[in-house]
Amino acid sequence: MSHLMYSTVNDQPITRNQLAMIPTPEGRGRFHHPYPFGDYVEDVALALDRSGIEILGEEYAVTKDHQRMFGVLEIGAKPLEGELITADEWKLLVGVRGSHDQKVQRGIVLGSSVMVCSNLCFGGNIGKLNTKQTTNIGLRLPGLIRNAVAQIPQMAERQERVYDAYHNTNLNARGGDAAWVEIYRRNGLSSAQLGRAIHEWHEPTHQEHTAEGWSAWRLMNSVTESLKPTGANVNMETVAHRTQVTTKFLDEVCGIDF
Repeated sequence: MSHLMYSTVNDQPITRNQLAMIPTPEGRGRFHHPYPFGDYVEDVALALDRSGIEILGEEYAVTKDHQRMFGVLEIGAKPLEGELITADEWKLLVGVRGSHDQKVQRGIVLGSSVMVCSNLCFGGNIGKLNTKQTTNIGLRLPGLIRNAVAQIPQMAERQERVYDAYHNTNLNARGGDAAWVEIYRRNGLSSAQLGRAIHEWHEPTHQEHTAEGWSAWRLMNSVTESLKPTGANVNMETVAHRTQVTTKFLDEVCGIDF
């Protein structure tokens, strides 16, 4: 079975129905009222539906203490002008994150899954859902989600142009090697992942990336391939953060200011 999210022996994605069945922890004080993950995701799904954005697939992961959640939804979205995005190379995704312990800020981020390798990559935040988990969170949060979802067509259109720029920006072999130092310095890779990424840069697992030459697109996929789990566990929030670090760096390298 093909997954939207990375999975390991210990960390298998769950469905929306399974997410809704996970108990919500007790509040940590008089004014702390955790909002159920199931309700949060239903709010996102409703906002997408009302915006005419179809959910084509979805998967979720929750930490073992049930305090933090990350979800990936494959969507079909239209840019501000033009046809439905149906890229040959990648699927359009939305990442949804949240927590009860308030260590991870609720938010929605646009991303992609490259078809040839199933590499996940996330770009800038669509919306940070800044609201305290107090009694009326169920009244405040849906409006913030709707505002964030309303930005998806514009962000999807931008993502198409960004990826075109990555394809058309040649870094050359030496320039790519120099980029690794900066990506590592920005915490885009761990030390172990750095070695794997450099190997992927010079000897891609998927030959389609070799055909790219020394492009920024090839470098992005070298990073995302190295972020795939090699052990029994996977932290999707960390994967999302590190791909965001990488895309921000590549935007700078490619001179992207739109």
